[in-house]
Amino acid sequence: MENHSHILCIDDDDKIRELLEIFLKKHNFLVSLAKDAIEGEKLSDLFVFDLIILDIMMPKVNGIKFLEKFRKKNANTPVLMLTASSHLNIKTESYSFGCDDYLIKPFEPMELVLRIKKLLNPRINKSKQMDKHFFGEFTYDKNTKELKKNNINIQLTSSEEQLLEIFIENINKEISRESIAKNLDITVNPRSVDVVVTRLRKKITSKNNSSFLKTVRGKGYMLISEYE
Repeated sequence: MENHSHILCIDDDDKIRELLEIFLKKHNFLVSLAKDAIEGEKLSDLFVFDLIILDIMMPKVNGIKFLEKFRKKNANTPVLMLTASSHLNIKTESYSFGCDDYLIKPFEPMELVLRIKKLLNPRINKSKQMDKHFFGEFTYDKNTKELKKNNINIQLTSSEEQLLEIFIENINKEISRESIAKNLDITVNPRSVDVVVTRLRKKITSKNNSSFLKTVRGKGYMLISEYE
């Protein structure tokens, strides 16, 4: 079946734009190109796109600034961010401004297509009932209540397990300390949340010593996953 989804690619790298156009057209997508965020904004005002592929590192206006402005006008169009950086703080910022997926350069073209199809598929997009959830090298199975790192079990206390499930239900979203305290039934001292968060954070730290559980200054916490 032919695919007529219209994709806007915003990237300042001429070669990448050219490759994206060739590959996506080969998979029957309609493609529009923008060499920077300013041109991308003009096109997004003129046309309705089914998905936007957005580079983060661009001159004048970077991808995150574009995304922040775009989301004020459009809350629904999926945005897939591209970057050469694997730093979790950049992922945190991207997700906090409303990106839907994140792909690190260099990437396999077919992986890009698979991620695009996932974002465009309303059944997958709306389904939040997955039994297994992935972040980095970690997997959490909601049925068995097992947290694994590279297939090795990591023991959780009951409060850590409860806390992880709260984050899993709100993956890539900010959660306030007050909301966590309410869910964990912590009424004496909401700062007790910080203690549990700190313990859990240590258990979900990646190989480069960055935790997938991030503090969002002045707002609360966020569990980052590039897979959801």
